[in-house]
Amino acid sequence: MKDSHAFPMPAFIPPDRTDPFVLYQSTLLSTYAERVIHGFTGKPITLGGQSFPAEEVRANRLAVCRHAGMDDARLTLPRQTHTDRFRLNDLPCKDETDAVILTEPGIPAMVQVADCVPVILYEPDRHIGAVIHAGWRGTAKAITQKAAQRLINEHSARPEKLLAAIGPSIGGCCYEVSEEVAAEVANSIPEQPESLYQHRRESGKPYVDLQQVNRLQLQALGIGQIERIEACTRCQPDYLWSHRRGEAGRQVAFLQLRHPGR
Repeated sequence: MKDSHAFPMPAFIPPDRTDPFVLYQSTLLSTYAERVIHGFTGKPITLGGQSFPAEEVRANRLAVCRHAGMDDARLTLPRQTHTDRFRLNDLPCKDETDAVILTEPGIPAMVQVADCVPVILYEPDRHIGAVIHAGWRGTAKAITQKAAQRLINEHSARPEKLLAAIGPSIGGCCYEVSEEVAAEVANSIPEQPESLYQHRRESGKPYVDLQQVNRLQLQALGIGQIERIEACTRCQPDYLWSHRRGEAGRQVAFLQLRHPGR
């Protein structure tokens, strides 16, 4: 892998809302606001993290559901451990999973992240979607691509109709990794230009843009309607939690399919 300059710091992208909590939304998905509820949260509330009281986290999740108009009684939360597995709707699942496939209206799902990549998929014709947690391990295992493939193969989604929103995460400007991690992530893309997933700085260590890698994985399936919210979690301490910055808080990506006609 050749040396080059580091990724530049992304331009500041303000959230759509800051009160009562930071909220980013996708322009692509907002086109279907009458059909889906979605978003990527930020500070000041935390939606996870072992350093925070469980009661506080539960109260914050309830607040997000009620603020967004989602059914908190059916809230689905995967047990995330950096896998490439999914759960379906709110069906009981004993295994750890890092994505939720949604085929039924009225079920909200959340995945929590600090610096990892949150991804929301939606296919308007089939009215199905997914919410995905993709850290470097999940990205290396192509969890985003596999979730999209599941929607296509098992639920009749069409690649040209699929919409993808890639939410705030640590950017290539800040995500320094080992050579081994860079190689694993690179191997998840069969034919990729090196400059899109790895640059080096004076230290000689790789910097990886996980958002770009997930985008390329989706494009490999023929999915072209992809939006990246290029907000680096580590660069925006006033708005977003960052594990790399030493913080224990978590934000979430959330999705709920609305009932048709409601």
